[in-house]
Amino acid sequence: MSTKINLLSEIIGASDEFNAAQSNDFPVDVLPPIFKTFVDETHHSLNFPPDYTGTAIICALATTIGRSCKLKVKDGWDEYPSFFFSLIGNAGSNKSHPLEEAFKPLIEFDSEIIRAYQKDFAEFEGFFQLSKNDREGLPAPPKPTLRKTILHNFTGEILHQRLADNERGCVVVSEELATFLEGMNNYSKGDQTSVYLSFWSNKPTSIDRVSKPVPLWLPSPFLNIIGTLQPRILLKLFPSGKTNNGFLQRFLFAFPDQAEKHAINDYQINSSVLDSYRIWLNDFRANNPININPETGHQQPKVYQWSRDAKDFFYEWQKLNTEKVNENAESLKGEVISKFDIHFIRLALVLQIMSDYSGSEIELDAVHGAAQLCNYYERCALKVLDVLEKGRNGSITKKDLIKILSGFGASQNEIAAALKVSQPYVNKILKNR
Repeated sequence: MSTKINLLSEIIGASDEFNAAQSNDFPVDVLPPIFKTFVDETHHSLNFPPDYTGTAIICALATTIGRSCKLKVKDGWDEYPSFFFSLIGNAGSNKSHPLEEAFKPLIEFDSEIIRAYQKDFAEFEGFFQLSKNDREGLPAPPKPTLRKTILHNFTGEILHQRLADNERGCVVVSEELATFLEGMNNYSKGDQTSVYLSFWSNKPTSIDRVSKPVPLWLPSPFLNIIGTLQPRILLKLFPSGKTNNGFLQRFLFAFPDQAEKHAINDYQINSSVLDSYRIWLNDFRANNPININPETGHQQPKVYQWSRDAKDFFYEWQKLNTEKVNENAESLKGEVISKFDIHFIRLALVLQIMSDYSGSEIELDAVHGAAQLCNYYERCALKVLDVLEKGRNGSITKKDLIKILSGFGASQNEIAAALKVSQPYVNKILKNR
């Protein structure tokens, strides 16, 4: 029977394809204790998949860091922790709740900022509602600035203004990333993809509008993006010809093999776990303000550098990654893998700060963790490419293959072993035939 399975797998090209889709657990152990406990506790008590919670935490941390810190890779090459993330799973797979929980401290911070802004703006408007006599001799209050971090629904013009006003940076959090991606050009006659690509690279950007004689200058814009997607939407968002602009290639995907809806359990989460997470974020923000050079007006972020061992490890890892890129030259897969050099650097910076932000060196543990995260996200990206390829070519799906093998009389254990998937997953597919 196993001979039949292997033969059929070879005929339809399943061997290599499904090796890329084998078990790919999120490496939660690379996270320092506060954050690992957060992932573990929410998984056990609230059924949050570790892939989604871990990724959401990394994005929330990266947003909190923003432009307060950067990593000097080498002379002339610095990196801030900018990321585009997507949490992929079917409806009911618990994608939105981990996102909400990880960003809750930032939401609370934004709420305080908005309340203070409303008070200041009311005073600002109130001054100009006074009569001319009542205003005489009184200094006009400055127009308040709203330094909001999280963006949900916004126009392109508001996005640019928020990035200009918030020196630390902003994040787009979308429970339906497809809606955001499809609506990116709603308020513009041109394609805004190139603008978002420049944000990912923190490149200087100038926004010119007829209504505003003075251009809006963004010397180093910082924007993270994170949201949820269903696998069936991928082909619609990235059809053939829509992957040439580099947008897909910059995303990191959390795409669990088996993100399913679970029944409610009676386990209660320890509130101190959530408190410790919130306290860490608030402490980091308080201890790492955005410093401005009074003479130049430019920001002065804290600069991290490689330790000797970390640098050697990164250079060796980058050499191997370059070989993979060259092996897949002139392909979408090669383009995706090529971006992992930058992903590695940014993930190493975030992991180092999560572990200890009192120093200014990237240590060996941080680069080891970055390598494991890159391995996880690369495998998820290849899984996305596999979905796109099968959708475009009408190739046989994993579910179809399981049914075919079952028709040959293969047992569930034999099918799971041949396709490198779990036996419960096989059972679920066959049960729902």
